[in-house]
Amino acid sequence: MKKAILKTLVYSDIFNFPLKKQEIWDALIWEKKTLPKFSDFEKELESLKKTRKIKSDKGFFFVFNNKKAIALRKKREKYSKEKLKVAKKTGFWLKAVPTIKMVAITGSLAVLNSEKQDDIDFLIVSSKNKLWITRALATLAIELVAKRRRPNQVEIKDKICLNMFLDEKALKFQKQRRDLFSAHEISQVALLWERNNCFKNFKKNNLWVKDYLPNWKS
Repeated sequence: MKKAILKTLVYSDIFNFPLKKQEIWDALIWEKKTLPKFSDFEKELESLKKTRKIKSDKGFFFVFNNKKAIALRKKREKYSKEKLKVAKKTGFWLKAVPTIKMVAITGSLAVLNSEKQDDIDFLIVSSKNKLWITRALATLAIELVAKRRRPNQVEIKDKICLNMFLDEKALKFQKQRRDLFSAHEISQVALLWERNNCFKNFKKNNLWVKDYLPNWKS
C-alpha cells in the first residue's frame, strides 16, 4: 500500500498536481489482483506522513517537498474555470451536429489544471459509421463559433483542439494503447453532454482502466 501511495503521488507530481486525501484514493495506482482497502490506505497514508516520506499542507499531499505546487494548482484552477466557460459554450453549439453522440473535455482542463496559455482538448464520439462526416461537421462548427487550434500554431490559448474522435461502436481502446497514462486520461474525462447514455457506454467499454486504477468510478 505504501508503494502504491508513493507511486500515485510521484505520478501526480510530474504535473505539479498535489492531491487531497480522497483524490489519492480515487487515483490510487494499484496493479495487484486483490483490491485495496480504504482502512489500510488511511493507515499507511498517516504512516508515510509521520515518517516524512510524504508531506501535507492545507489538505494537500505531495512528495519531494514540492509545497509550491499547492499555490500553482490553485492558480491553474482559476485559469481552468475561465476556460470551462469557453468549453461549455462551444460544446453547446456542437449539439447542432446530429451525428455527435458525446462531447467531453480531456487533458489538463478535465481536472482543472490548465496553464493560462493552454488550449482546450475535446473528445467527440460519433454515430456508428459516421466518424468522418462527424469530424468534418464538427470542424466546420468550431470554425464558425470558436477558435480552432491548427497544427504548428504557437499561440493556442483557449483554442479548441479536436483531440480525439471515436465511433460509438468502437469505444474500447486497443491493447497497444492501454497503459497508465491512457488509464488516467480516460478516468479524468469530463463530460459536457451526451446522447443515449454514450458516456456510460464509453466507460463500460474501457473497464481495463481498473487494472491500473481500481477505484475509478466507472
